[in-house]
Parts: sequence; structure tokens; C-alpha cells
Amino acid sequence: MAQLGFLTMAFGQEKYFKQAENMALSLRRHMPGIPLAIVTDRKGLNALFDIVIPMKPIFQAGTVHKVDLYEYSPFQETFFIDSDCVVTKPFQRELTAIRQYDFTPVVSRYLLRGDSDLWLVDLAAALDRVNGESFPKFNGGIYFFKKGPTAQKIFSRAKALRSEARVLGIIDFDEAGPGDETLIALTLAGLHFFRLYDDHGDLMRTPLNSKGKLRVDALGGGCSFIKEGTIVKPAICHFCGDWVLSPEYKVAEYSLRNGRPPGLLWRLGVTGHHHLDWFHQKLKRKLSRMLFRPDLSSSSATR
Repeated sequence: MAQLGFLTMAFGQEKYFKQAENMALSLRRHMPGIPLAIVTDRKGLNALFDIVIPMKPIFQAGTVHKVDLYEYSPFQETFFIDSDCVVTKPFQRELTAIRQYDFTPVVSRYLLRGDSDLWLVDLAAALDRVNGESFPKFNGGIYFFKKGPTAQKIFSRAKALRSEARVLGIIDFDEAGPGDETLIALTLAGLHFFRLYDDHGDLMRTPLNSKGKLRVDALGGGCSFIKEGTIVKPAICHFCGDWVLSPEYKVAEYSLRNGRPPGLLWRLGVTGHHHLDWFHQKLKRKLSRMLFRPDLSSSSATR
């Protein structure tokens, strides 16, 4: 068993494996020498990955399968990174810091009773049910853990909470059910486990709900954007959700696969196509609302 390694997952549609390849290229460029493993349902070995771990049969693809990471990992110390992440510069300093923890995501804030969470019907009620005091709020693009009783207990408890999702008021994240973030956060709350790593915006952030321009240079220039009113410059940009469709991700992908940034005409074409697609989707939604809007005049006349 290797001491330290990177681990990712990619299963289901082909696009997710392509994202994993992009992420692997970025790791190889900026953090060479550390073994990289992938959990996947694809057959055969890809040269970008040192270890390919067959994924056990699943009924539905979803983020909830990250609660199985402990069993999947071939490493003594595991740095898990989502396949839709891109490493934009080396992060040895942050890696050294995170290795001081037995288990941790990247956490910079905690929710209390009276607060609300998008994926819980009632945060206070959920905390009461697990006997917790606060709810660590984080993005599951990064997890670090060491093989041992602490991480094993956290993952085991998170898997058990999956069967209690309805009672806890957990809202389904995708077709597979609850998200890994909610299950693990409630687990940490119930265990009163709060020795967690705060990267102060230097290791990983997602541009979700960011303001202003997203600047990304996958070849070593890093990335920066405004998140919650603060400029962050994380080494790892997590292009979650529709952000993988953004021009910034497309440029990063081109740069990593070709070893150089695209030309101006290529960039303009990708940006133009993105804006055209955005306008098309917006128009479709507007027409849909107009076509299926109830006839208020006729309904009021019958009252």
C-alpha cells in the first residue's frame, strides 16, 4: 500500500471519464510523482492513471457513492479529488497542511440552528436527531483521510445515515438520492468532530455563485475569482455542475491536452457558442412559461 496517493471517481457517461482525464493531466503537470488511482466502471488501463479500481455494481449514478471511498482507496493516505476539478498550480504547502488531519474536507464555515441548508428540510431538526451542535458546510470536491479508526468510523456512519435520509429530512441531490456532503456533514456534527482543515481559499474552491470574471490558467498561472465577497486564488478550481460547460473549462481542457493555450479565434468561437447556447436555453424557458401559463382571465371569470 502506497503511503500517499490521489484518488478520483468516474462512472456512467463518457463525459465524466473525459473530465477525469483532464483532471489527471492537471495533476501530472503540477503535482508529479504522486500515484493516481481511479474508481471507474470502464474496462482497461488508461496511461494517465497508475491504478484502476473496478467500481462495484450500482443501481444509479450519483455523488452518494463517495461514501464508499474508504473501501476503494489503495492508499494509506488518500487525497480524493472530484473528476470535474482542474489543478492550476502546485499545492505542496497545502498538501503538507492537510496531511496533519485524520479526516477532513475543506471547511471554512459552520451552520447553526436558525440557519438553513439547501439540502435539508429543517437543519435544526436534523441536528437534533444526530445530537449535533453545528453543521460543517463544505464542497465535496476534496476529501483527505488516513486509513484508521477515525476515517473508517466517519465513512461507516455516513453510509448508515443514507438509510435514514427521509427521517433526517435530507433532500435528494440527484437520482441516486442524498449527496455525500450532507451525509458526511451530519456525521461530523453527530460525532462532534470539528478538527477540520480551513484552506483560507488557497487549496480548492468552486466558482458556483461567484461574482465577476473567473480567471483560469491551467498551465501554471493559477485561478482567481470573487467568492462570498472575497478574492480567492485556489490551486484547484472545482468546475461543478454546469461550470464544465463554461468557456473557462473548455480553455483549460484545450490547454492541458495540447500543452499550450488556444489561439484567440478558438477562444472567441468557444465563448460565442457558449453565449448563444445560454441565450437559446433562456429563450426556451421563457417560451415554456408563456405557453403553459394558466389563463388567469378565464379562471377569474368562473369564480
